[in-house]
Amino acid sequence: MKTQLKKTGYALAVAAVSAAFMMAAAGTSEAAKKKAAAKPAAPPAQGIICLNAGGPVCASKGGAKFTYANSCYAMKDGAKVASSSACKSTKTASASKKKKKK
Repeated sequence: MKTQLKKTGYALAVAAVSAAFMMAAAGTSEAAKKKAAAKPAAPPAQGIICLNAGGPVCASKGGAKFTYANSCYAMKDGAKVASSSACKSTKTASASKKKKKK
């Protein structure tokens, strides 16, 4: 009877330790996932020097599209590059001036 009680106590102790270990391991990974999900978006890059490499790009920022001299300037301003050419505009400044003169 005494040996059976010892075996049962030992089994319960092992089960409790393994359950605590599993819960601690699961809690750590859940916290890491929550921390990664709550990470704010990266702010615009500061201290980057852009050279005149590459051509104009079309990038979006705040729901509007802008043409930047190159992708470095777009990234520095916090915009996301949409295409590797200048943005297509619906009206050009010279076209609207010609209409006003007539």
